[in-house]
Amino acid sequence: MTQPSRVIYLPPGVVAGTPLPHPAATIGSGLPFDRNFFENILPPSIAGFCQQVKCQVPVVEVSTVDGMTHYVKGISGLADTWVALQTASPEHTHPRQVFVPYQTIYRVEIHPEEDEGRRHLGFVTPPPAAPRVARKPANRRAPKDVTPKA
Repeated sequence: MTQPSRVIYLPPGVVAGTPLPHPAATIGSGLPFDRNFFENILPPSIAGFCQQVKCQVPVVEVSTVDGMTHYVKGISGLADTWVALQTASPEHTHPRQVFVPYQTIYRVEIHPEEDEGRRHLGFVTPPPAAPRVARKPANRRAPKDVTPKA
């Protein structure tokens, strides 16, 4: 009698539990700054920060383990292992695109930039949406009684 190759013999007293779901479906990458962070956490964090401190052009700095500080103007691409950042430099005003592996990022900072000479370093945010105004329901007149009189 032969057994299928997937059978695992457990020691006496050990009960098999339910199988765990696929790890990629439930567990993140384990990195604090991953695709989910740059896609879903950072943009609303920037917007919330700007509302709190009333800044128009926030500066987003991404620090990497090699000692570099990237002044982020925008996120131009995302993959499972890296993020493409549109960056600026304090030394010049032209933009650069930098591909940064997630595992090299150790800090992300958001702060307002007060110095006009360094304003070109700021993150590009969309203009604030106009506040919604609730419309009043239209006044509708009740239909007149049109029953014939006898």
